[in-house]
This record gives sequence, C-alpha cells and structure tokens, in this order.
Amino acid sequence: MHFFMRHYFRAFVRSGLFVLGLAGIAGGALAQKQSYPKGYYQFPIRPGLPNSLAGGLGDLRSNHFHAGLDIRTQQREGLPVYAAAEGYVYKVAVQRTGYGNVIYLRHPNGQTTVYGHLLKFSDPLASWVRQEQYKKQTFEIDLFPEAGQFTFKKGEVIALSGNTGGSAGPHLHFEVRDSKDNYLNPLYFGFNEIKDVTPPKFVNLAIRPMDINGRVNGQFDRRVYTPVKLKDGTWRLAEPVSATGIVGLDLIAFDQMTGTGFRYGLQCIEIKMDGQEVFSYNIEVFPNASTRDYNNLIDYETEQATGQRFLKCYVPDGNQFNLYKTNAINGKLNIADTLSHEVKVRISDSYENFSELIFTIKGEPQNPPLPAFNTEVNPEYVQTEIRENTLVVKAKYYRSQDPFATFYIKGKGERKVPNLYAGESAVFLTDLRKEMPDSVKVGTTTVKTFLRSQVLPGIASSFKDAKWSVDLDNTSLFDTLFLMGQQNFNALTINNRGTALNDYIHVTFTPEKAPEEKSRTYVYRYLNGDYRFLGGKWDGDLIRFDTRELGTFVIQEDTVPPRARLVEHSKHRIRGYVGDGLSGIANFKAMVNGEWVLLNYDFKKGYIWSEKLDDSQPFEGELVLEVTDRAGNSTILRTELVDLVVKPKKTKKRRR
Repeated sequence: MHFFMRHYFRAFVRSGLFVLGLAGIAGGALAQKQSYPKGYYQFPIRPGLPNSLAGGLGDLRSNHFHAGLDIRTQQREGLPVYAAAEGYVYKVAVQRTGYGNVIYLRHPNGQTTVYGHLLKFSDPLASWVRQEQYKKQTFEIDLFPEAGQFTFKKGEVIALSGNTGGSAGPHLHFEVRDSKDNYLNPLYFGFNEIKDVTPPKFVNLAIRPMDINGRVNGQFDRRVYTPVKLKDGTWRLAEPVSATGIVGLDLIAFDQMTGTGFRYGLQCIEIKMDGQEVFSYNIEVFPNASTRDYNNLIDYETEQATGQRFLKCYVPDGNQFNLYKTNAINGKLNIADTLSHEVKVRISDSYENFSELIFTIKGEPQNPPLPAFNTEVNPEYVQTEIRENTLVVKAKYYRSQDPFATFYIKGKGERKVPNLYAGESAVFLTDLRKEMPDSVKVGTTTVKTFLRSQVLPGIASSFKDAKWSVDLDNTSLFDTLFLMGQQNFNALTINNRGTALNDYIHVTFTPEKAPEEKSRTYVYRYLNGDYRFLGGKWDGDLIRFDTRELGTFVIQEDTVPPRARLVEHSKHRIRGYVGDGLSGIANFKAMVNGEWVLLNYDFKKGYIWSEKLDDSQPFEGELVLEVTDRAGNSTILRTELVDLVVKPKKTKKRRR
C-alpha cells in the first residue's frame, strides 16, 4: 500500500470508523480508537539487544491467523521473560496444546499482553498455580487471580521462555490486545530490537472465474501463475493472461525480515486495475473471536489438497471479517470488454517495505465460438466437481458426433450441449442455485452427483437420509453449502475435506453393520491414511457425533490400551513416556500411597514428569500410574518407589 493510502488506513482505524466484523464485535459495533505509544512497552526477551522473529501478526497458520509475534530465543529454553509494562496477572493457564504455559498481563492503559509457550512461571505465581493444580487434581488448568493478587513492574522477570503447548520449537509467543480483546500489531509500538529493511516476496498468483460466466484463458478453471522479479525490483508474470466476466485473484506471498530465513504474513495488500483501487487489505487489528474466519478467507480447498495457502484478494461470500476496503463488487475484477487492462498488486509489511507486481489482463469475447468439428463423448471418462456455486461435468470426447449430456432431477431429464471444451474434454456447467441434478448421463454412462440439499448460512436447518442425517446451527456455515452425502458400508462421506465450515455440524449415522461391542467403537475422520478421533455417542445402532471438518468418517474399534513406560520412579522424581496408536491419550493420573501427584505433560514427545507440592518431602511407598485413551482403554502400572534411575540399555555394535 502506498504511503498516503497506508496512513489513511491507520487514521481510518484510529478514528473508530473501521468496522471489525460481526463475529468478533457484536452487531458490527465500531472498534475503539487505537493508539501506539512508543516506549510504553519494553521488549520481553533480551530487551535492548538485537532480536529476531519466527512469526508475526497475520501469518497464515492452520485454521487461524497468527495472533502475535513469535520471538526467537536462541534455539533454547530458559531465557528470562520480562513484563512489557506494569500490570497484574489477569489470567494464567497450563495447556497441553495451544499456548502451553501462558500468562496474560493487564495494564493500566486497558490493554493486555500475552506470553505463551513458557517453561515455568516465576514465584510466587508458580507456587500458587501448582497449589491450584493439586487442589483440583489436574495438569491442565485456567485460572483468573483476583485483580492485583499478582503484580509486576515493567522489566520484572515473570517467567522463563520455553517450548510448551503446540509450539514447534523454543520461542516466546507475544501478543498485545486492546480492551475489547482485539489483536493489535506489537511492531507498531516501536520496538528497536527488531530491524527490517527487506521487502516482501511474491510466490504465486491464481486467477479464478467467480461465476458461471467467468473465464480465465478461455476456461472455467483457476489458473496459477508464478511472478518473476525483474532487475528494477518490480515483479511481472511470464505468461499472458486473458479473461472475461467476473474474476478474482488469490495470492501466495510472504514478508521477509533482514537476517532471517523465516516467512511472515503480509501487513497490507492493495490491488488496482487501470489505476483505480479495487481491493485493499490491512491486518493491523482484528477480533479474537474471528480467527476461524481465516478458513473462509483463504482458498481452503487448495490448502487441504496441497498445503499451499492462497489468500483471497476479494471479499468471499459469507464473509463477516472486515479487513477490507473494496470496489462495488467486493474486490473482484470485471472484464467486460476485449481491451487490455493493467493490474497492480502492491504488498507491504509493518515497516513499509513493499513489492509490486504489474501485469496485463486481455479481455476475451464473452461467448467465444465452440470448435467447428463434430465430437463423440467417451463414456468411460466422466468427472464432476463443484466450483463457485457451479456443477462442472467434464467428459472426454472423440470426433464423430455432437456431444451432449442429460441432467436428471428426480427422474426428469434435460439434455445439454457443452459450454466449452478443455483439451480433450467437453465441459458442461450448471448453476446449482437454480437446479441441483442428482445424476448425469453422458453416452451410456450415468454418474451420480450425490447432491442432497442446498443449505443456506445463518439459518438452522437439517437434512435426513435413510441411514444418516445432518443438523446445522445458524453459525455452522460461512456460505451456501450444496450438501453431498454418500454412505459406503461403515463409512460416510459428506462433501469433501475442501469445504470449510465456520462451526460444528451434528451428524447421525447408522453403519451397515453395527458393532456388537460399542463401548470401544467411535467415529474417526479419515485423512491421508490417518484416522483422527472424533468420538460420538451410540443410540442403539445409530451413532451421533459433531464435526467442524467435512470429508470421510469411519467407524473404528480401538481395543488396544495406551502405552506407558517409566524411566524413573525414585523418591525424588517420577518420569516416563505415554502414547496411544489410534484414539489418543485422554488423561493420566499418578498416585503415591494413595495421594495424587502432579504430572506435567509434553504431548509432542509423550513425556511426563512429576512436580511435587513440597520439594523437601520425598516420595514414599507405592506408585500407581493410570493412563486412559479416548476410547476408554486403560493401562495401569504399579511399582515401588526406589532410589534408582532406570537407564536404557546400551547395545554394543558388532564389528564387521
């Protein structure tokens, strides 16, 4: 975003005119005025010294935008973490995933700073948390001390940095939130410990038709281009682009920072066509409650299939997450003639470093003539998919007679000719908002679409088939869902994993062969050869379960108990490893002479270790360790506590 536009945006936000989205702020209420006082906060790691980041606000992560900074800690744990400003502990938590050990400090200015993935808290906070864990006999805990119970001055050590929770390596997760719990960009508070003069980088640009009449290079297909950087620093597309109708841009690009090899999210995107701004995006501030909207703002289908995270550079249908300033068609491009149109995409970071991609879209005729030759459809190849409210049917053809397809709705057929040709395929398009065919006949081959119902967002609704049903809340969907369903023995497929949900749907399923022993049999989501436990509750031969992801669900029985192995059971310490092959660890419990003992848990390694309430008192008597998986299987280990450390046996290498 150019200099004037960037400062216009900041003024727009600070003036309270920037609406932050219905999901995060009830009723679309206006955001409070934001300010960024320089010097109010000090850097929480190695203040005054050069630092670097592993992540920034707005990075594209799995199912969410990253909410703050990931500050590097020299690839080790145990660095002092300092209070960024005077404040009191508003919340402290211990989590097996997520932020792990985390502290929330509330400050006199009404804002909150968050410190995640900590190794340990400082005393007296650490002792109080441990006492509460023993009182409630739980490792995972959320606590809200009384205001002023634990206070810190600016620069006091509040904890040591670590690698707890869902972190992929040692670092400190650091956030700044306003009084309404919206995430702010910490880099705007003027931390001199971070320097950056490196501009962002383009990776891929995708252009896609946005309705049934749109085309890109003559096709109803998303087309991916790779930008090339020129010697003058600008970026271009190496291939020509032509289009007609309404099209949208998806972008893979990332920020870079001087001295690191990490990739960071973009702060700002601005798109102009023929000199007129059509789209601008600024992730300066966004609501905590809306992070899951991320799945609607990226190309979720491509992300699920390939792992690539394309950000949509237009406002998608069903969006309630307002980070945009757009044209009359929500940031999309309207190519309504056969002229050449210049498009500029400008990306920038928090330090106003920027890069610019410039390319031309040549308008196509809106109704290009189909090939003059005759063709015959090959009935052995018929493919169906749904894109942009459109059913796409592709059939391979030979050149002998006019191809056609018959679309059936409840037994009534309608004959159609191709809308276009793609390579050796005839392509037939149907607007699903007008009609939903249940099958298509091409040549002698009939394929089912498995389309069941059109489900609108914002309305509670349900669908019931003979052996399965789906209930949706008014918050379940981002956008209209063309519900598809197919049962295959003890598996149920609902749409595909590339369809994003905003919230849970509720499913019932009666498998073809219900298990005799249901107490260890549950629903798993099948994904890339892996089974992910969802659970469920049996009601006769029917099982009910909830899911926030679509795809294939299978009934699986888990009768194998979890693994448990002790490496130390001394009077000073208890250590070991736990794990489970299918459903996963649900809980674990250690008792010494009938008294509960706190076991900390690193779920990434499956490592458990004891923490005494009173370090001066040795463990005495019998240790009982019970580990239970989510299917209800348990493993119980009993042993006497000794002064020995069980060390792994060393194996001698054979000489050859």
